[in-house]
Amino acid sequence: MRQFPVFVEAEGCHVASVVTVPDGDPRGIVISLAATGRHNLIGSTLSTHLSQRLVEYGLASVRLDYSGVGDSPGLVPTWVLSDVEAAAQQTRAVLTIAMETLDVSHFAAVGTCYGSRVALSLVSHPSCLGAVCLAPPVLEHGGLSRLSRRVGERTVLSYVRSRTAFRRLAGPLRRTLRARKPAARVADAFEHLDRARIVFLYGTPSFDDHYSRRAQEVLDASLASLPPEKREHFELRMLPWGPLSTFDMLSPENQADVLDVVVSLVCSSFEEAVPLPLPGATALTG
Repeated sequence: MRQFPVFVEAEGCHVASVVTVPDGDPRGIVISLAATGRHNLIGSTLSTHLSQRLVEYGLASVRLDYSGVGDSPGLVPTWVLSDVEAAAQQTRAVLTIAMETLDVSHFAAVGTCYGSRVALSLVSHPSCLGAVCLAPPVLEHGGLSRLSRRVGERTVLSYVRSRTAFRRLAGPLRRTLRARKPAARVADAFEHLDRARIVFLYGTPSFDDHYSRRAQEVLDASLASLPPEKREHFELRMLPWGPLSTFDMLSPENQADVLDVVVSLVCSSFEEAVPLPLPGATALTG
């Protein structure tokens, strides 16, 4: 196993990354995308452990710190879950350099929480074999929905009901507070299920991993509109360990169990893939 650091320029910033390569020629590469947090250094604990496991199966990997996080210079004025475009552009730049350097034509993505949104943004590329998403946020929340998550939907509605003039707004407000559509990144990724495999993993307790009955209903509705050949390439799996969004806090035994699942899913994507003749090194543009 070999590891080397790579600094990549992307959209006016520099992104620190680490590429891990097996002893032989890699048969593909996996990009690991962490959640947000200044404590992350070159990805995350999961990213580091995953890279060491994947080389056993002949797969290279690359992990990175988003601009302004860890070893990547810059500033992060705010994190917005619904807008991962800057992180996605940085990720595509790093992945393009890694694929060209290693001369590989296929990749898979693994993302946690915020990183799962970034991972799903890569599924549209023809070189992508799939994405494994840990604790992915499915629902898109508007301003009032974010307010309901902060103070509680019941509290907001109780306040409305206590004001006579506002009582007639209670019904419409409840409908507004409930996010009814999947996030754009989720819906867009589902369009490519004919060739890419997508797996959502949630841990225990599931609520801490962004899973809810409403999220399941929205996913079911989105999948129901797809043809069978696409639906069979999606899987949602509930794991007995978790929450996955705080992988660092799991016991070493449970971390190993989660990694076993992720490695198995990633490797199966490469084993099932039919190599596509791609013209040269294709840049990963949005």
